[in-house]
Amino acid sequence: RSHADVPMAAMWTWPRDGSPRPTLLGDMKGAASVAHIYGQNLVAAESMTSIGAPWAHAPSDLRRIIDMEFAHGVNLPIIHTSPHQPLDDKQPGVSLAIFGQFFTRHETWAEMAKPWVDYMARSSFMLQQGRNHADVAIFVGEDEPVTGQHFRGIPADLPKENAYDFISADALSKVVSVENGSVVTKGGARYGVLYLGKASEQMMLPSLRRLADLVDSGAKIAGHRPTSTPSMADDQAAFDALVADLWDNGKIITAATVEEALDKAAIAPDFTHSAAKDAQLLFVHRTLSDGEIYFVNNREAKAVSTKARFRVSGKRPEIWDAVTGTTRAVSYRIEDGVTIVPLDFAAEESLFIVFRDAATADSATNAKPQETAVGTYNTEWMIAFQSGRGAAESKMMKTLIPLNESSEAGSKFFSGTARYTKTITLKSAPAKGERLFLDLGQIGDVAEVWVNGNRAGTAWFAPYRVDVTGFLVKGTNAIEIRVANKWINRLIGDAQEGAQKVTYTTIPTYAPNTPLRAAGLIGPVRLISVK
Repeated sequence: RSHADVPMAAMWTWPRDGSPRPTLLGDMKGAASVAHIYGQNLVAAESMTSIGAPWAHAPSDLRRIIDMEFAHGVNLPIIHTSPHQPLDDKQPGVSLAIFGQFFTRHETWAEMAKPWVDYMARSSFMLQQGRNHADVAIFVGEDEPVTGQHFRGIPADLPKENAYDFISADALSKVVSVENGSVVTKGGARYGVLYLGKASEQMMLPSLRRLADLVDSGAKIAGHRPTSTPSMADDQAAFDALVADLWDNGKIITAATVEEALDKAAIAPDFTHSAAKDAQLLFVHRTLSDGEIYFVNNREAKAVSTKARFRVSGKRPEIWDAVTGTTRAVSYRIEDGVTIVPLDFAAEESLFIVFRDAATADSATNAKPQETAVGTYNTEWMIAFQSGRGAAESKMMKTLIPLNESSEAGSKFFSGTARYTKTITLKSAPAKGERLFLDLGQIGDVAEVWVNGNRAGTAWFAPYRVDVTGFLVKGTNAIEIRVANKWINRLIGDAQEGAQKVTYTTIPTYAPNTPLRAAGLIGPVRLISVK
C-alpha cells in the first residue's frame, strides 16, 4: 500500500453479540500505518459492509462500526454499498447480491440520514487535521503481513495507553532516519521507540544491520532478541555476532513486552482513564501546528464516567461534538505535565477533546447540568402511516406501544415512516440558562421531531433526545414525531402465507417466522428541562 495515493482497508459489520474480525482490524491499522509512515494522510476503508442481513441496519446500529474504523486510523470512509435504484415502484429494490448495508434512496430512513452522514463527515474532517501522533513503531518482521498476524486474533502485545503504528523492513530501509533520538520517516511520522515484538524473532541480516545503523544514530530500540535468520543466503556467524553486539552490550534494550519497552524508553502514557478495567475506551491522537486533538470512543453499550488523563500541558481542553457540530468548555486540572478531564460518555458515544487555546489557569470547574422532567406524554397520539406500505392511513393510539405488537396486520408488519402528532401545553417559556429536550425514550429506528411546523432535529441514536428550546412557546404547541423503522417487518409480512406483497427485492430476505423488530414511537416521551 505504500505505492497508493490513498491506502485503503475494509471493515465489515458484526452482530452485537459477536465481535469484529481481527483481520479487518489489522487491515485498517496496516493501511493507517502506511499513510502515517509514507505521508499520504488520508486512510480509506470500504465501510460497514454486511452479508446476509438484508436492510437490517439503522444509523444507531452503524455508529459503533464507523467509530471502530475511526479508532483504528480511518479518516475517509467509503460506504458499502449504493446500487442504482431506477424504479420508484420497486422498493427496497436492487441489491449487490447478498451484500450491503443497503445505503440507497429507497432505505426507509434515507430522508432522515443527513445527521448521520454529517457525523461521519465531521469526524472524518477532524481526523484529517494535522498529523497522526504515535509513540511507538512496531516492527512487523518479515514472515507475514499484518493481516496474517491478526488471523489468529488481535495480537496481545499492543500498547493500550500509547498510540502505535506498524512498520515494515521496507520502510526501515527506505524512509526512516533518526532525529534527536526519535525514529522519523520521510512522511513526517515520529516515534519515541522502535519495538521488536515476537514477529521479529526471525530477522534477515540486512534488517539487523539496518537496526544497528539506527542505534548508532541514536534511536531507541527495544524488544525481543532475534534467534535466527529465515534466509539461507545470510551468514549465520555474522548474524549471531551482530545480535550479541546489539543486545549483550545494551545498544538495543531487552524488553519482553511493548509496555516494558515504553517504560524503559522513558515514554509516559499518552491517554489513560479511571474507568473500570474492563471499560473499553479507544483513542486516536493527532497533533496540530497549534494544539492537539484526541478522538475518544466508548465501546461499551452503557454509559461510562471517567477521569481521563491526556499527556498535554498548558492548554485548555474543549469538547467538540461531531453529532451536533458544537463545542463546549469542560472542567480540567493540569498537574505534572498531564491534563485531567472528567468525561461522561453515553453508551457507544465518541467525543473529540481539543487542546488549542492557552490555559489561563491550572484548573477550571464547570457545573454539571441539572435535569428535571417537565412532563410525560404517552397517551392520545394520532398516528398516520406512509401510504402504500400496507397499513391504514391513520388512527388514534390511546397508549404508545411498539407497532410490531399491534393486533392489526397492517401496523404489525409496517415499514416506513409513521407520523405521531399531539398538542402539549407549556405554562411558561424556557427560563434563562434553561434548555428543553424532547426525550423519545425508545424508538424504532430514526425519528424527526417537528414543533409548531418547524423541524427541531433528528434522533438517530440513544438517548433519543432533541433540543426543542427555540421552538416551544408558552401555551399550546403542536408536536409531530416522524419515525422511520427498518424494512425488516414489511419483508417478514410479505413472507406470510397469502400476503399481498408490498416490497420488491432481487434476493431472498426473511422467513415468515423471523422475529419482528421493535418499531415506531415506543416512549416514554418526556419533556426534560436542563439547567
